[in-house]
Amino acid sequence: MIVCVLAASCGGGQARREALLDILSSTSTDGQTDFARLDSLEKVAPDADEHERVVRRLVRAWLTTFETQQAAPDSVTAPIVDYLEKHGTPRERVRALLLHGMGLERRDNAADALLAYQKALRLARQGGDSTQVLLCWMRLGELYTLRTELRHEMTEAYGNAMRLAEQLGDTSRLSSCHANLGRLYIAALPGDSLYDHWQEGVAHYRKAIELAHEAGDEFNEMVAKYELATLYMHRQHPYEALPLLQETKDFGLRTFPDQKGATLFSLITVFLQLDRPDSAQVYIDQALALPARQNNIRYHVYEMLFQYYQAKKLPDLAAWAADSLFHYQPAAARQQVSVQVAEVKEKYDNEQFSEAHARVSRERNNSILIGISVAVVLLVIIVWGRKAYRDRLRRRERQLHEKDEVINTLQTHLEEEKAHVEEVSGRLSDIEGREHELRHALTNDTELMQRLRKEPKFLDDSEWEKLKAVVDDVYKDFTVRLHERFPQLSEVYIRYCILIKLRFTVSQIAILMAVAPSSVSQQKSRIKKRLLQTEGFVFGEGETLDEWIGRF
Repeated sequence: MIVCVLAASCGGGQARREALLDILSSTSTDGQTDFARLDSLEKVAPDADEHERVVRRLVRAWLTTFETQQAAPDSVTAPIVDYLEKHGTPRERVRALLLHGMGLERRDNAADALLAYQKALRLARQGGDSTQVLLCWMRLGELYTLRTELRHEMTEAYGNAMRLAEQLGDTSRLSSCHANLGRLYIAALPGDSLYDHWQEGVAHYRKAIELAHEAGDEFNEMVAKYELATLYMHRQHPYEALPLLQETKDFGLRTFPDQKGATLFSLITVFLQLDRPDSAQVYIDQALALPARQNNIRYHVYEMLFQYYQAKKLPDLAAWAADSLFHYQPAAARQQVSVQVAEVKEKYDNEQFSEAHARVSRERNNSILIGISVAVVLLVIIVWGRKAYRDRLRRRERQLHEKDEVINTLQTHLEEEKAHVEEVSGRLSDIEGREHELRHALTNDTELMQRLRKEPKFLDDSEWEKLKAVVDDVYKDFTVRLHERFPQLSEVYIRYCILIKLRFTVSQIAILMAVAPSSVSQQKSRIKKRLLQTEGFVFGEGETLDEWIGRF
């Protein structure tokens, strides 16, 4: 905000007007911050000319419309539109037309609002301002959303808006486009093609949530989550809706205190769908404690309870919920509910009487059979129970004896195997030790090796080939395997590995390679890095290059 104020104070009227319009280009949902920026810009130039004062009124009317969600009166917008139509820049004229269109739209004058938006779109395109074009497409999309017969136009508008938002990198407005498309699936009724494809709406909301989170737009992210929960709730998927409602509850109550009733009603609905009336009761109590002006919420709560208890065949509770409805609905509706309650009670009483009569008959007929059956069963149990117990006892004793013998056999076998493993391990250790001594002796037995260890010197290519042949012969193609496993190692690195394998010291390697001892350490470090570049290769914990080459 400080940067905008400084820029505006250093420029002229045109710069200040552009700074004012930049407030409207913000994707922030914090109205207080935007109003503060406007106030700061007004303080910079209290003696502004008429053009700048009109732009200020435009910005303030725009912010007020979004803050209050109410249309700006024609007495405010008409002078702004008339003046800027004659004297404004294309950017100012587009904003004025959009403001005028929103006012018409909120006063249910969709036809004139459409004309205003289309005119704004033409101006924005002529000016080549992609951000303005994006805003125009979004306003057109929201207007088309209200008209089911214009669904094709709505889809086209949001498609254009999303392409522009992606080009501009405007993830916040791209999120809004996906959320607006998701709202179509909430409003869809049975028989509508969108109703059966509601999972597409879920995908739009998921994308809206992801983009809003990426943009750091908490407001749009939480609104999208709440609306996604509503979609799940309408499609009878309470398990998916509940975590979303719980996540957004505090945000909704804090941001939209006037909509507390709707938030509570959603939670009540989901808990009743989950058949958890005790959990729903917590929010029912809060909803019933709302101010009197929200009686419509009370009405809907009691209506839902009536339907729930009726479905659960609890006529007393259904009657109580219906009686409570009387205080919050018109007289005609009260009479209708009374008839429904009476029908429910009568149906329930008839069902109870029929069930009781049938139950008594069944009990009387079954009592005789039960008595005879019990006597026979008891006799059989007494006779056969004793025999079965004795047989089971003998069988278990026999099984225990057999298992004891198996355990003893396994313990003996285990001790023999353990002794054998220890013997074999000792032999392997001796063999590995002798093999290491033999290899060391073989590598030192050649004339070249004896000479190099006593008087190391820089080697020519023929001597390197001899040394390489010795290593490959003693260590099973050491250089061939090393090159196949690590093709990125150069011939110089291979030579270093040969000398390390033959256990030459750093000083000896330095002489043989004609470099300084410090350079040898550097080359070892580079070889280690080259080895680590191979996929799946790692050194053991604390393992050095010399140790690894020694065991390769």
